[in-house]
Amino acid sequence: MIGLVATGKSNLDGVTPMYLWRMRDYTYEVESKACGVSAVELYEDTPYEVAVKKFKNMVDKVVLV
Repeated sequence: MIGLVATGKSNLDGVTPMYLWRMRDYTYEVESKACGVSAVELYEDTPYEVAVKKFKNMVDKVVLV
């Protein structure tokens, strides 16, 4: 069930890649990778539209997969 939903670059530095993953129904994860370190933010009991909106607020340009 895990699947990539969207990608983008952090709106803080414009460089750090960020990914929105669907983990299971109503559970999404935002992952960012910088300097070999990965950071994760988990959204549980969250509808798809809300997860995508939150992700759009974190990145400059969203690319839906």
